Amino acid sequence: MTWFAQHKNPNTLFKGTTWKYIGENKTIRLGKQDGSDILNTGGTDNLSLSVDNLPEHAHDFSARTDTFDYGHKGSNNAGGHSHQYNAVFRYNDVSDDGGGHALYGVRSENTSHSGDHSHITYIGSHSHGVSGTTKNTGRGVPINIVNSFIKLMAWYRVS
Repeated sequence: MTWFAQHKNPNTLFKGTTWKYIGENKTIRLGKQDGSDILNTGGTDNLSLSVDNLPEHAHDFSARTDTFDYGHKGSNNAGGHSHQYNAVFRYNDVSDDGGGHALYGVRSENTSHSGDHSHITYIGSHSHGVSGTTKNTGRGVPINIVNSFIKLMAWYRVS
């Protein structure tokens, strides 16, 4: 114990009495007038925030990929097929219907079968944009910011 602590200690100064040291790093809060909460302690000098303490909110974002030349891309060698179409034709044995009009008809035909084949496609240089909004987070739960304390009784003279 330092000289100061020995000579200012009420247990030393006031023989026959007992005093208890409050402790370091406490603020003093005044207790109730009826004394029902004297020497209660509470609060903290440390605080940790969590997501729940933040107000509910979301974040907008946007981004763009770097431009990149994707060049030419080939497809698989597959996909042999033909197409059906309606062909318009002129009747060969009739050249006029008596009114100066040729007669025409329609019949369903197929293109020739293309067989399996591939294609080369130029994709080229481009970039992509992305944007959106994150989901909401936070709940706005209040934070207790009461310093570590001890409650004492206090009076002051008014007359």
